[in-house]
Amino acid sequence: MFLANVIQHISDHAWPGAQVEVFGVRLTWMSSSIASMILVALLLVLVILPLVRRAHHVPRGGRNVLEVLVIFVRDLIARPALHDQAYTYLPMLLTLFIFVLGMNLIGIFPLEPLARWIGNYIPALKGRLIGATPTSVFAVCAALASVSFLTILFSAFWRAAVHTHEHRLWPLWLCVAISPALWVRRMAPPLTGLAGKILVVPLTALEVLGVLIKCMALLIRLLANMVAGHALIAVIIMLMLQAAASALQQNLAIMGLSVLCVVAGALLYVMELLVAGLQAYIFTYLTAIFLGLYMEPGH
Repeated sequence: MFLANVIQHISDHAWPGAQVEVFGVRLTWMSSSIASMILVALLLVLVILPLVRRAHHVPRGGRNVLEVLVIFVRDLIARPALHDQAYTYLPMLLTLFIFVLGMNLIGIFPLEPLARWIGNYIPALKGRLIGATPTSVFAVCAALASVSFLTILFSAFWRAAVHTHEHRLWPLWLCVAISPALWVRRMAPPLTGLAGKILVVPLTALEVLGVLIKCMALLIRLLANMVAGHALIAVIIMLMLQAAASALQQNLAIMGLSVLCVVAGALLYVMELLVAGLQAYIFTYLTAIFLGLYMEPGH
């Protein structure tokens, strides 16, 4: 029962009537995590766009925070990984970092219990929860990893086309049309002799497969860390509630455990803030590293 409560706490909850079946597969078009993701996107648009439009020579207020984030992503992520291509991909990396950070942080706020409480008084909102951490859901992390994968792939195709156009003077439209083949050909390791001819196909296939594996690692790293963090907090909170219930039943010896759980829960929330920022940084930095890796002429 205790384990079921923990899993229920960290799981995604579909809204009533928000599931459809397509070819025997049940799909959810709205849930607590999807609603949280939409909320994060709306908040970022409502907060960031007005700050960007305030063109002051001396940043003030929230624009200071935005400038710190831009400088952080530029100097600690884009420039070290992409060098002269840093400014080309800075908008994408900055958007990815802020969006992942926002989705990591929203689960820390008790929006889901608040939505349950509101649903008890407003029948139309009953079961329509919001506040789950989107990055603790496999589909969301898979979508983020897919964005990174497609960005890496199409950027690598474009660089392969431009490289061939500049060195062989082929028409650019032709280079773009055959860019996937050009990129795969450039992935082949420079081996000579009979062994090189035999191994060129399997080694090239492994190199190409490595792109997908790296992006799957992004998915698993983000998902595992966010699920583990929330599961740990859920366990501590439920231990705290059980200890408090035992204390109310005049088992005062358990009160010390209740106080310990409260302190541990507070410390874990602080740690969760750090983990949220760290995982957003790692996800964005690794995306930038893979971008730089597969756009190099040798790849």
